[in-house]
Amino acid sequence: MFPGAMFLTGLATLSGLLFYLTSANSGAMVMSNFSASIPDPSQDGPKWLRIFWAILTAVLTVAMLLAGGVTTMEYATLIFALPVTIIAYLVMASFYKVLRMERAEREGQVLRRRSMAPIGGHVPERSWKQRLERLRAFPTLRQVTLFLDRTVRPALDDVAAEFRNQGYEVERSVMTNEIGFEEPLLRVSLDTFRAFHYQVAIVEAPVPMFSGRMTRETDVYYRLEVFTQTGSGGYDLMGLTRQQVIDDVLERYEAHLAFLTISTETDTASVLTPTMPLEDPRSAVPKDAGDIQQLEEKKD
Repeated sequence: MFPGAMFLTGLATLSGLLFYLTSANSGAMVMSNFSASIPDPSQDGPKWLRIFWAILTAVLTVAMLLAGGVTTMEYATLIFALPVTIIAYLVMASFYKVLRMERAEREGQVLRRRSMAPIGGHVPERSWKQRLERLRAFPTLRQVTLFLDRTVRPALDDVAAEFRNQGYEVERSVMTNEIGFEEPLLRVSLDTFRAFHYQVAIVEAPVPMFSGRMTRETDVYYRLEVFTQTGSGGYDLMGLTRQQVIDDVLERYEAHLAFLTISTETDTASVLTPTMPLEDPRSAVPKDAGDIQQLEEKKD
């Protein structure tokens, strides 16, 4: 009834085809990511696996259409959605539990040090010269590994040795990342409670657009981030002194003890949190309340 009906119909059909193609490609990419081992989280699954899932989806669609038409596909969608719904509820429950654990960790930090911002987290203290230098420093992988070997590893060795001297059960090991570099790990056991975990990991990050330099030789630089069992601390150890790294380990250890106390009050018990009430987290190890002060006095 309208002018150019064939052209408009063809254009609408082509637009619908492109819409469904992009949706199918997105679904194939998600299934490829789920079914592949991807070392770098910024990358997607291999293209051949994406093509495999796209072809399999097309074959199943044709099979259901031949078996019973659109009605069969509608019923199949409802049936397949049931387990996905259960998984979605489990994900929401897990996310809620993680948020409560994070709240306990934040409140433990605030109660331990009143001057600390409630949401700001923990950042090692730097001198003004270190802060100014850090604004223009974007280290390469070689610079990061050298700093790791010369500063971070000796600092963790000193802390581990002092923990052992005072009777703690300490594990000083390494973890190999996806690019083959060994990252130092310090773990202090606390009997039936969650162990203190301090790992320094090499993390690739994009260079900021406004980095204080007129030109950029590369688009990425590397950071030395501290990871605990709840994830990254969000700060960089690069440029600190050996003493400052030791101070950061002890700050993290004190924050972990405060987290154990608060987690019992907020009912966040799980495989990562205490398995029984704890009045004084320092009682989880065979030492008195002066251990932290003794460590701070001997850490030099």
